[in-house]
Amino acid sequence: MRHETKLTSPEETLKNFMLEMFDFDGLKKAGIYSKEIKRKDYQAQADRICQYFGFKTVFEYGKDSVQCHLSYAKRPANEPFVTVIKSIYE
Repeated sequence: MRHETKLTSPEETLKNFMLEMFDFDGLKKAGIYSKEIKRKDYQAQADRICQYFGFKTVFEYGKDSVQCHLSYAKRPANEPFVTVIKSIYE
């Protein structure tokens, strides 16, 4: 029995990435997306994200690990002072 792998188009890949990584309503409310950018216009959304963050491609988003300090009212004893949030590609 042969299984065929269905490849997704670049448009479908972009759509899936945008839906998974970017909150349309939140970005619109924050003013990053203008009124002209529509919910299903994934290319316009990606272009705006690239412009705003200085990316060459929207797929650069999440590529770097981030080190940050997370504040706790009561820090767990085993929690390090600096937390590393891994890249989405790790």
